[in-house]
Amino acid sequence: MNEISPHILQLMEGYTLPVILVLLTLAFIIYLSWGKIRHNWLNLKTRYRLNHLGIKQIYNLQCPDGLDHYFNIDRLILRQDGITLLAHVCYPGKIFCADKIDDWTQMLGKKSYRFKNPLYDLDCQIKAVSARVPDVPVNGFLFFDHQTEFPKGHPDRILRLKEIPDELKRNKQDEVQAKVMSAWQDLLRMAKA
Repeated sequence: MNEISPHILQLMEGYTLPVILVLLTLAFIIYLSWGKIRHNWLNLKTRYRLNHLGIKQIYNLQCPDGLDHYFNIDRLILRQDGITLLAHVCYPGKIFCADKIDDWTQMLGKKSYRFKNPLYDLDCQIKAVSARVPDVPVNGFLFFDHQTEFPKGHPDRILRLKEIPDELKRNKQDEVQAKVMSAWQDLLRMAKA
């Protein structure tokens, strides 16, 4: 054993500087990329949490609007007692909003941009889905991810990753009501058509 130790020490002496340089380079790259690494991690976490809402989900459903047009629903979520429509809205920065105002404001740095209140479109989508599955409660939420801040608060129908209501949390032990499951099957057929 004593004969091996000096040889190992000799080998390590030759590689110490390159190993230290590699570690320092890696640390520097991580430091420079930390914003991107954090952003990608939060996107992955968001996608995971959204995919684990409710009992089942339908993604990117093309739904008729009743006027010979279609609109896209990001995701429908099956709950024990109803169906939830979830629209993922991408507006980074600070958002100033309220339930009943026509335009919301997005602040990016010192610039502001107005956009139509997305709750109005959400209400139209909820009505269209409700018309397709009468007698089943349908509600909806707008989901804003980690890139969005609401300095003055936000309406109740906005979801954030840290504010998921209990009704949307996954519980596969809950038995789905028969009329809700029948409506869900109808929506599945529509999604496959």
